[in-house]
Amino acid sequence: MQEQQGGSGNVVLPAGSHRWQRVDMLRGVAVLLVLCHHHPAIPFLQGIGWIGVDLFFVLSGFLVAGLVFDEHRRTASFHPVRFLLRRGFKIYPSFYFLIAVSSILMWGTGRQDPPMNYIAEVFFFQNYHEGLWGHTWTLAVEEHFYLLLVIAAATLIRSRVDLRWRGFVASCIAVFLIVPILRWNDLLALEPGELPRIFPTHLRIDSLLGGVLLAGWHRYRPVSFHAVFSGRMIFLLLVLSGLLYFVKWSQSAAISLTYHLTYIFGLSAAYVAAMVAVGSAVGQGRAGEVRAPWVYFTRPLVWVGRISYNTYLLHLLVLVVVELVSVKIGIQGSLLEFLVFVCASCIAGYAATQMIEVPFLRLRERYFPKTRSIKIGNH
Repeated sequence: MQEQQGGSGNVVLPAGSHRWQRVDMLRGVAVLLVLCHHHPAIPFLQGIGWIGVDLFFVLSGFLVAGLVFDEHRRTASFHPVRFLLRRGFKIYPSFYFLIAVSSILMWGTGRQDPPMNYIAEVFFFQNYHEGLWGHTWTLAVEEHFYLLLVIAAATLIRSRVDLRWRGFVASCIAVFLIVPILRWNDLLALEPGELPRIFPTHLRIDSLLGGVLLAGWHRYRPVSFHAVFSGRMIFLLLVLSGLLYFVKWSQSAAISLTYHLTYIFGLSAAYVAAMVAVGSAVGQGRAGEVRAPWVYFTRPLVWVGRISYNTYLLHLLVLVVVELVSVKIGIQGSLLEFLVFVCASCIAGYAATQMIEVPFLRLRERYFPKTRSIKIGNH
C-alpha cells in the first residue's frame, strides 16, 4: 500500500520499542473487565465485562498487524517463519506453564478430563472443542488469526501484489459484513433451547480484523487517522457510549428478536466500540503525555496492562484458589473476595511475567532478533 505523508513529508511511525502508555492502559482496562465478568461482586460489570475480550482482540489485531506493516516498511520484505517464532516466544511459555500446572492439579484432585480436552488445549483448537479452561478459547482465536494474517501478508508480499488502500479497506469491510451473516446462519441452525456459539474463530475474526484496519490506517494514512482521533474526545466518547449502550441494552433485553440482535450485531458493536477506544488512545499521543493528577490514576492501569497477558492466563486458576479460601472464612461472592481476587491475579500475572515471559523474550532477542533491511525474496 502506498503511504500517505504528512505536511512535513515524513510518514508518522510508531516509536520503535517505545511503549504507548494509553495502549497499556487499555490492556489494563481489558483484563480488569474480564476479571469483573468472572466475579459476581459487581453485577453491572459482570454483565458487560465480556467486552474486555473484544478490546483484547482489537488491541491484538492493531499491535500484531502493526508489526507486520513495520517489518515490511523497514526491510522491504517479510519473514513469516521468523515472525511466528517471535510470537511463539511471547505466547507459548506462559500458556504451556498454565496447562502443565492445571494438569498436575487435576491429577492431584482426581479430576479426569477426556484426553481430547488436553489435545484441544495443546494444539489451540479449544474454541471448537472443549478444553480445560473456559477462557483459553480466546488464545485459539488469536493463534488462528496470527496464522491467517501471516499467510495473507507473505502471499501478497512475495507475489508483489500492490494492494491499494481502497482495496485493503474494501476487503476488511467485506469480512465485517460476512461474519455477522455467518453468525446469523449459525443461529438458524440451533436446536430449540440451544445456545449460540461465540467461540469459533470464523464467528469472531472480525474483532481482530478491526485492529488490522486501524493499524493500516495508522501506518499508511496517518494524516486522516490523526484528523479523526486527535482532539475529538467528546464526540468519540459519545460514539463509544452509544455503542456500549446498544450492547448492554440488547444483552439485557428478554425478547427473542433483541437476543438475536445481541448475537449478530452486539458483538460487532462491541468491537467497533473497542476500535474507537484504541484509535482514540493512539491518536491522542504516546507515553509521557499523561499529566497529574491523572497520572496517579493511569499508572496502576499501565502497570496492569503490561502484565495483562499473564494476568488473563492465570486469573481463573487464581479464582479457584481464592474461592476455596473464601468459603472457609465466609466471604464468598463478596466485594472483599473480589478485591482479593483482583490483587492475587495481578500478583500472579506479575510473577509469571518476570519469571517466565521476560526470560523467554530475552532468548527471543538473542536467537531471533528483528530482521534487518534486505531485498524482497531473500529468506
